[in-house]
Amino acid sequence: MKSWNSALLMLGLLLAIACSSSTTGPEGGEQIFTGQVAYQNPDVSFHTFMMSDTSIVRVDILELVVSAGDLEIPEDFTVTLGFGLGLPVEGRCRPTYQSTVIEGSQFSFQLTPNEYCILLVDAGSLLEPMVVDYVVSLKGD
Repeated sequence: MKSWNSALLMLGLLLAIACSSSTTGPEGGEQIFTGQVAYQNPDVSFHTFMMSDTSIVRVDILELVVSAGDLEIPEDFTVTLGFGLGLPVEGRCRPTYQSTVIEGSQFSFQLTPNEYCILLVDAGSLLEPMVVDYVVSLKGD
């Protein structure tokens, strides 16, 4: 339990770090976000999108692919990342919802008109020098 609390604390701190952003919207179709998460998140990035109407948005973690240089990755290793959905504030993503995710995780949110952000971070499961390439899908009504 202690490592779970530590991971959540680390996630909360990392989610507040200044991030780069790209703006798009999921309404009327699907938007794909791609990026990388490195061991202990030296460069946290987030993705923003606008909602002009109240609707349900589905988030799917489509792909988490780990690379590790010369480090051998055990066959049974499952990539677990921290996920946040929230509001961009002063160049940062301030999550109002946080969870851990694995490949195949799905979430649905009813969102009101506003600008939102999503991000993925190392939740403490990565080892140096692991890097995870991710693909996230947002589908709106």
